Order: sequence, then C-alpha cells, then structure tokens
Amino acid sequence: MEKLKAFQDLARSNGFVDVEETDDGTVLWLKKPTANAEDRMCLDSLTNSVTVFWASIPWKINSKTFRTVPALEEWITQTSRQGAAMTNRDALIRLATDKHDALALTSLCATNAELIRSAIARHFESGVVSEKVRSVVMQRVAEHARSYRTDQDPDQWLAKSLNSECDRLRNEEIHVKASRV
Repeated sequence: MEKLKAFQDLARSNGFVDVEETDDGTVLWLKKPTANAEDRMCLDSLTNSVTVFWASIPWKINSKTFRTVPALEEWITQTSRQGAAMTNRDALIRLATDKHDALALTSLCATNAELIRSAIARHFESGVVSEKVRSVVMQRVAEHARSYRTDQDPDQWLAKSLNSECDRLRNEEIHVKASRV
C-alpha cells in the first residue's frame, strides 16, 4: 500500500490528478492534460504496478508499465527533459533512425501544431476528417524522415513534407472515389 501511495504522490507532483477509482478500490485512474490529448495513469493495487498511457499523435496510444517508483520517476524525468529539449532537427534525425520514435513524433507535433493544422486545412475539409488525416500525415512524414539531410533547414523540410503528404493523401482519396464510379 505504501508503494501505491508513493506512485500516487509522484504522479501528483508531476501534474496528474485523480479521475476515477473502482468501487472495490483496486484501481485508481489519474490524468494529465497535454498539448495534443491527455496522459492517463492506472495505479493497480492487485499487481502493485503503474501503467502510463500517452498519445504520440491522435489515435496512437502508447503505454509503459512500471513496478518500482524510481523507474517511473526516471522515465518521467527523461521524457520531460527529452521532449522539452528536442528541436525539429533532433526529432527528424531520430525519426530517420527509427520512424516509430514516439517521443520525436510527439515533439514534432507539439512544436509544429499550427504548421500541421494549416497544411491539413489547405488540403482537407475541417472537422472530423482533418483530425483523422493528421495522424496519417504525421506517420507518413515520420516514414520519410530518412530522406532528411542534416544540411537542410528542418523547418523548410517539414513544411514541404507536410504539404507533399497532404497532397498525396488527397490525390489517393480522389483516385479511390473515381474508381468507384
């Protein structure tokens, strides 16, 4: 029980707030608002563990389970430090190495939210469609990050890639609709 209290204290000191507790008291859910969504944390007294859930891009949920308080504390410190210090160039280099790097993709999304929104708005109608398109476009940008060269301006590369991927996705949708007729 003391271990769960330590997990809860650590979570609260890092911006998480209580959301819901099960009737039998075995599970406590906490949340923390972020730029794109909200992080969730599940404290489970049956397994004596904590699982953190976070969205790297909308509809892409990641999770990590911790069995010790120091491990959770180290992870929180590391991810907050990396996310805060990551430039577009750093994020693109990391994605060139690993297109599934959630922290790099999250950093790109957070740092360039307005650029992403405007690129999508130019090519797609607003609302639910544009929100669904965002995750697809950003995943495609991540897949093409391997073409980024360090001598290129990362902001220009990203803007060009966003426009290219939006245009490509829109054209694919047009071809799908045309083939149905």
